[in-house]
Amino acid sequence: MRKLTLILIGFFNITFAFGQTYSSVTSDKEIYDFLNWMTVNVRKHGEEPKLIRKQISHKILSWDTSNFITKDPALSNKNQYSRLNFRYIYKSEGGTDTIFHQQDREFLFKQFTAINDTIWHKKISKSRLLKRRKQIRPNRHYYSIPLFSVDKKYVIIRRIYYCGSTCAHGGYYVYRRLDSNNWKFITAVNTWIS
Repeated sequence: MRKLTLILIGFFNITFAFGQTYSSVTSDKEIYDFLNWMTVNVRKHGEEPKLIRKQISHKILSWDTSNFITKDPALSNKNQYSRLNFRYIYKSEGGTDTIFHQQDREFLFKQFTAINDTIWHKKISKSRLLKRRKQIRPNRHYYSIPLFSVDKKYVIIRRIYYCGSTCAHGGYYVYRRLDSNNWKFITAVNTWIS
């Protein structure tokens, strides 16, 4: 009985260490490795200085089916500002239509459908998770689950930075892997600012 207990404890420790809390396709390690790199290295004009810890909402930004599928391809050419077109992420304007080939698109959609959670549970590097309503104030970041290409060379993430009632920006941002610990910004689509 004692041996069985030790085996079960070991199994749960391995599952927890290499588990897949956020997605049944992508590991938590891959997700957090990218998020930890991004929170330390990516800053836009108007965001807090590098020395200040980022305040990140504990709520995960959601993806939507319309990010991956258009109902009428002709619609996006007729009205580039339509609600449907503004969510679609494969666009010639940002080059995402050539970065993500059909196999990547299918894999991105598979990752989207495999998302399991809506809350960040673990701290992200150089940041503080904001959980309570009292803590909702300007200078906070919202992140989606990052989605990776099949070869893991590219990642796309939805981000929003809120800095006040008339101060915010966001969009979908694509990065290319340089090495095991570094990424480079490539393009952004569906960006907005207020």
